[in-house]
Amino acid sequence: MKKLAIFTALAALTLWGCDSEVTTNQGDNNAQPNNIDPNNTSAQNNPQCLQNSDCASGLCSPQGTCIGNGNTTNNAECTEGVFNAECGNCDPNCVKNGVGSPDNPFNLDNNGNDDESSQGVVLDPNGGITIDIQRVEAQFIWISNTGEGTVSKFDTRTFEEKGRYFTGPSGAGNDPSRTSVNTFGDVFVANRSGMTVSKISALGEGCPDTNGDGVVTTSSGSDILPWGQDDCVLWNVALNGGGVLRAVAAQDVRASDDTLQPAVWVGGWSGRVWKLSSDTGAVLVDTASPVSTYGFALDGRGNLWISGWTDNAIGRINTNLCLTTDSCADPVCDSNGDGSGDACVKERIAIGYSPYGITVDFNQRVWAGGQNILRYDPQAAAGSRIVSAPASFIHGIAADDKGFIWAAAMTTGVVRYSADDPTQSVAVPDTQFSSKGIAVDLDGKVWSINLSNSSATVVVPGPTLNDHTATTPITNLVSPYTYSDMTGSQLRFATNERGFYRRIFEGCDNSNSAGIETDWQELRWTAQTPGASSITFRARGANSTTALTTAEWIDLATVPPTTSPFDLAAALAAANLDGVRYVELEASLTAVRDASNNVSAPVLQTMEVTYSCPVILN
Repeated sequence: MKKLAIFTALAALTLWGCDSEVTTNQGDNNAQPNNIDPNNTSAQNNPQCLQNSDCASGLCSPQGTCIGNGNTTNNAECTEGVFNAECGNCDPNCVKNGVGSPDNPFNLDNNGNDDESSQGVVLDPNGGITIDIQRVEAQFIWISNTGEGTVSKFDTRTFEEKGRYFTGPSGAGNDPSRTSVNTFGDVFVANRSGMTVSKISALGEGCPDTNGDGVVTTSSGSDILPWGQDDCVLWNVALNGGGVLRAVAAQDVRASDDTLQPAVWVGGWSGRVWKLSSDTGAVLVDTASPVSTYGFALDGRGNLWISGWTDNAIGRINTNLCLTTDSCADPVCDSNGDGSGDACVKERIAIGYSPYGITVDFNQRVWAGGQNILRYDPQAAAGSRIVSAPASFIHGIAADDKGFIWAAAMTTGVVRYSADDPTQSVAVPDTQFSSKGIAVDLDGKVWSINLSNSSATVVVPGPTLNDHTATTPITNLVSPYTYSDMTGSQLRFATNERGFYRRIFEGCDNSNSAGIETDWQELRWTAQTPGASSITFRARGANSTTALTTAEWIDLATVPPTTSPFDLAAALAAANLDGVRYVELEASLTAVRDASNNVSAPVLQTMEVTYSCPVILN
């Protein structure tokens, strides 16, 4: 634990004082000194104190002039106009401690430093903290080569193949199909007949040295390394007892302490659902599915939506409540869109036909394919939640962030729908190549995965329903049976990216007989919050670092609209934390994506606290 300097003398401070006597008007409390104007403009060059105000609430000008109490016979608080340049106030015992300056930069490595911790943030070129844009801007699409037992990673901007990987130990027998991409760009691949799940990193040469030979060995194009030799294949887990694996969905969960707990949900056709740790593949939840699992999609509220092919229903699992196998053991609630199952952990919603592909749009509405196109709005009034329209049979389905739904309709090709009125649609020309799967990349381009043609068609949409162009730049796939969130856009469009930085500040040592309590004063910061990005500050306090780890967080300020400085003293006092020895501050950064898909990320440049310790006189 780093110790913060505690000053109990004035020698460490830069001080200014009143250098001449002030002429007063004893009969008027609002009178000003004869030689200082009411707006204090002349005080910038005349370090004299204003009179007849309570110095305990007095302020100081940047030039060192105490603009509190000028009565030198009753001026103990301001010590005759002494200015504390470190804290910018008239408290001679105040000290400032902060991070972000050249002398005390942010430390994101957490190497043996218990005072600092972080997640999802990086340093910008100037040393400030910002969102890890790699998480936001991973421009890859992962397409299963089902007939080859591999998955390909393509750059969605250059169309260049960046890697090809076996997805399990069984070669072509892996039978990979569904892929789901997390916010780091990594992929989870569900092997149907192989009944295993693999996680593969998007970092390429930046992958970890998983075999420990001192060299990162990985595919760099269409080359395929033997199973077990590619360092970017992070783990492979067998899931038995649930039948063929037909659904997978990555999820980044925020825990109660705001840490990121990435996971992946996997579904077996025989009605089993597992939640796995993203880091290790360990099974966290093993539970029955409310419907047969043919596809997954997560919404921004933590609901896992399930395509119940052959069940004439869609299913829902509330992942905020389904945290363990035991907590997810509740019986399934049956409904028909009337809202009766909204509070249930698991729900089966009758829709009158068998859905195929499934997705969720940025308005949190669920969409399903099959013989109809279906929209289910869980926020709509009971009885009006389900809207459907006849369709050419829809396999994969995806939502963009402009208000359109895109469907893969095999020989009909790609079909574009209005999300507000799904009866309005148009077949996209030059896409009639056995369109099996569909995905939207983070630039808004639409990808059609063509099963029989072993190719990928890219649609560049215009602003209107009939405005689009299509090309087929990728032709070296192998029987690609992929229709899922293969770019990660569905996950990202539903949520904004966040990260946090935390630092523990130590105040006065209250462990001795004197029992000195810390006089916490202000939280200060400098930051940039472009667009609609924001920074939210929280704090927790305790008299030991052990107690601090379980203390409750209290909300402080959100930037914007709050500006620095913030009254930390008042916030701690309101939570009965005034005087505590330790305060942990958290800055939570949120980046947002605008309508043009541009990311605005905040930058925290400095973060400081001020406090004082009483002087103990012997």
